[in-house]
Amino acid sequence: MTIVSSEWPDGDDVGEFTWRISVFTADNRPVPLAGRSQTHEAALHDMVVKARAYMAQEPGPFIDRTALHVNRNYVQVQGIIDPELSVDDIVARITAAYDAEAAADAERERRRREIDATPRLSPTPAGSVREAWNDIESWLTINTDYSADNRVPTQELTGTDGWPDELVEFLTLYSGAPYRLLPLNALLTVEQIHDARRSMVKVWADLAAEEPEMVDANASAQPAGTPAYSFIEEYIPFAGLDGYFWFVDTRPGPMYGCVTEYSRDSSDEDGPKWVSISAMLTDLADSLAGETVFDRIWLSSVADSEIDWRIIR
Repeated sequence: MTIVSSEWPDGDDVGEFTWRISVFTADNRPVPLAGRSQTHEAALHDMVVKARAYMAQEPGPFIDRTALHVNRNYVQVQGIIDPELSVDDIVARITAAYDAEAAADAERERRRREIDATPRLSPTPAGSVREAWNDIESWLTINTDYSADNRVPTQELTGTDGWPDELVEFLTLYSGAPYRLLPLNALLTVEQIHDARRSMVKVWADLAAEEPEMVDANASAQPAGTPAYSFIEEYIPFAGLDGYFWFVDTRPGPMYGCVTEYSRDSSDEDGPKWVSISAMLTDLADSLAGETVFDRIWLSSVADSEIDWRIIR
């Protein structure tokens, strides 16, 4: 075993396992100790011996928390300050922690492959906006209790002439709904829709003027559902937050009225999520009632009488 400074060692020499272990003083201050060993098993043993040797010569006290890395793979364990536990006992705990982390990584990878294999466009057909909304509203009434400032206010449908019928019907229904009904986004009022649409169209118009090669000038002429790789006039956002939007595509074609996501990172390149607002609401109603996944990766829960979303990966 070679002990090096308490700074993180530079480089990973071939055949060596670099390790670092931090013990914590009573005021939660980490004391890092580092070294190199010839095998992974030796690294686990050496770091525990080093940590216990340090604690034996220092006044302490130390709290029962240990953070450690082997070749930058991180876990935390407890028990290193327990005199009833041998070095081998602590090594067994560290090994179990690494095994658990490896299993979690494998499950995340399995889930990632499963998500990647799931079509982005939901197979749910268009249906009834009102029927789906009634189911959602019933679930919200039973399971949530939102304060007035967390709900969409009653609104005038000003400037919505020519918008898709399903979108307009949805806007008439969701007054009083929680802003954070949908994952990642907040429902927009009609005024916010107009503001967001103007703002996003201007951003891309300005970019087109400055760097025309970056923007497809013919995007508006393409059929609905075709990625524009930008934000165009024909997109009507109904939910958004922090540079992300869900919008309805009003370009003509078989996918007229489809729901697509715009992200600040990849614009609309992933294509439509649902063929219509009603299809989206049907999936949402089924997900809430059945406690099943919504939009491939989202699972709802209720915390403090409010709906919450988390990614399952």
